[in-house]
Amino acid sequence: MAQVQYIKDLYENEEKSLREISRITGHSFETVQKYAQKENWNEDNLPDTEPTSYPVLGEFIPIVDGWLEADRKVPRKQRHTAWRLFCRLRDEYGFRGSYSSVKRYVRKKKYVMKVQSAGFLPLERTPGCGQVDFGEFLYYDAGGQEQRGYALTISFPHSNMGYTQAFPSQNQECLLEGMKRIFEHMGGVPPRLRFDNMTTAVAQVLRGTERSLTEGFSRFMLHYRFQAEFCNPASGNEKGNVENKVGYSRRNAFVPVPTITSFEKFNEEYLWGWCEKDAQRDHYIHKVPILELWQADADALLNLPDYPFTVFRYSTLTVSKTGFVVIDTNRYGLSPVLAGEVVQAKIFFDHIEFFHDHHAVGSFRRSYKQNDEIYDWTQYVATLCKKPRAMENTRFFHQMPQQWQTYLAFTQGKERKNALQLLSEIVNDGNADLCDDALELAAQNGRTDTDSLRQCYYMVAKKEYRPDPLQLTSGPMLNYNPNLSIYDGLMGGDAHG
Repeated sequence: MAQVQYIKDLYENEEKSLREISRITGHSFETVQKYAQKENWNEDNLPDTEPTSYPVLGEFIPIVDGWLEADRKVPRKQRHTAWRLFCRLRDEYGFRGSYSSVKRYVRKKKYVMKVQSAGFLPLERTPGCGQVDFGEFLYYDAGGQEQRGYALTISFPHSNMGYTQAFPSQNQECLLEGMKRIFEHMGGVPPRLRFDNMTTAVAQVLRGTERSLTEGFSRFMLHYRFQAEFCNPASGNEKGNVENKVGYSRRNAFVPVPTITSFEKFNEEYLWGWCEKDAQRDHYIHKVPILELWQADADALLNLPDYPFTVFRYSTLTVSKTGFVVIDTNRYGLSPVLAGEVVQAKIFFDHIEFFHDHHAVGSFRRSYKQNDEIYDWTQYVATLCKKPRAMENTRFFHQMPQQWQTYLAFTQGKERKNALQLLSEIVNDGNADLCDDALELAAQNGRTDTDSLRQCYYMVAKKEYRPDPLQLTSGPMLNYNPNLSIYDGLMGGDAHG
């Protein structure tokens, strides 16, 4: 059916010729013509799947139906084939019928399941089906400044269960990362999710219910195998359950205004617990705990995929002459050596990794401010060695370890250059954390010259190698009694005697 829909779409919407469609799909011209020009899609006679049609298989049909229904929740590669069903019936239940009867029933049953699914209109309270939305809230950062955050909520109208995760933005990386976390926390994937027409998921609203989806969202859907439905434009009431859940969470989970220094910590240590505790209250209609109703939703979830989905997007950027690249108005500092070069960025929701010629050249926290500058002093030390007199005037000087700022401020000329070269060596070794340790060890020994600093660094960073003592086995001793009289002859002993 998917190939038929593809042929029809190419013919009707993309206006491809029949022969062009034949080349694209690999089907014969006659097959393409049959489905592309077909107008009447009525199915007058559905296949009969009543057990009475299968005298030997009849008593085993409920078992087969159960296995086929359960297959809806697992990836296609791990679903039962007709042969596998036959083998299980034979080995586990003593089925004595033929493989052909099982094969005929499975073919008809799958056909009926497909037709029913194609004509299925999801009810508002279908178990397992959810709704997704972001809600805005206020919080205080580590400095006590008021900031805006965004809470992603997935709610389930059947039970009124909801899960929420907080993020600094509502971009695509935050959307997909939040959904991934909720899926993994629940231990399954909702088969259907309803969204509004958020630009992080919908690239273009087409006619009717058709949507052109963003590439990242499409790959995420394929990976987790859920189906996405989208509300009509300006029709938030079509996902009223999650709209109410967003407001409820904001009035309860985010009151009083929280202080968030780490979204990761806030989500793990607070929000998961709040969601589970909230599920213990009674449903507003059924008057039983939400957690009891949730079990039906949980049973309807699809299995998680074998491989987790890594949420990020690629961007190709050119490094400026000062070593900066720009992402979302914010400037990230790379090594000035890369000036004019093209780098690739892997943009995650909380950090960004930069690569040049497949080699990592930097990693930074992701800033959600406007026109912010984020850089790492270690990227500039090698360049600073060539211009040591400019040190105090650089913007990154105050990012250096405080003890090195003080030490370098009292150096001049060749001494400063040698100190910067040592600092560059420490950074290139990946031991920036040991900068202060080398200075402290030198100070304890009353030394401030660069050569002494280098020796102290080697003592701290490079462990002294001392081989284990040689362990000799207690073997037999050689009975060696040389005749030393020959030496007397060599030394003229006889003559002197």
